[in-house]
Amino acid sequence: MRILIGISLLLLMACTHKAYINNTVQISTKSCDSNAINYQKDIKPIFSNNCYLCHSTDSIVARGSGFDIEDTTSLKSYLKNDFRGDGIYGSKLLHCVLHSQNTLPMPPDYKIDTCSVAKLRNWLKLGAPFNN
Repeated sequence: MRILIGISLLLLMACTHKAYINNTVQISTKSCDSNAINYQKDIKPIFSNNCYLCHSTDSIVARGSGFDIEDTTSLKSYLKNDFRGDGIYGSKLLHCVLHSQNTLPMPPDYKIDTCSVAKLRNWLKLGAPFNN
């Protein structure tokens, strides 16, 4: 009976789409479409799942300061004005997400999965449109 339960658990783990490696969630690229990017459908959930704990309107109001990524006006201003010298629109945000050298890694405790990073990168290449 224990062997059957063990085999069942192994099969269940093998069927999952996520694999945790070095505190990074890797998602199979087979299910990742990073080409057709929509802010509401693709980008906002990434921010909501990874950034809003510290960078939402409510968290900023509670602390009295900080960068509000939930407010699109604040986010647009940040993306336009905070470059990192490489000419990429929103490059500071991208480099923080990538945990690049000489940036404050965001989120600080883990890296965002590769599919989400690809979506963010393509969204920024498009000029970060806030479409619906």
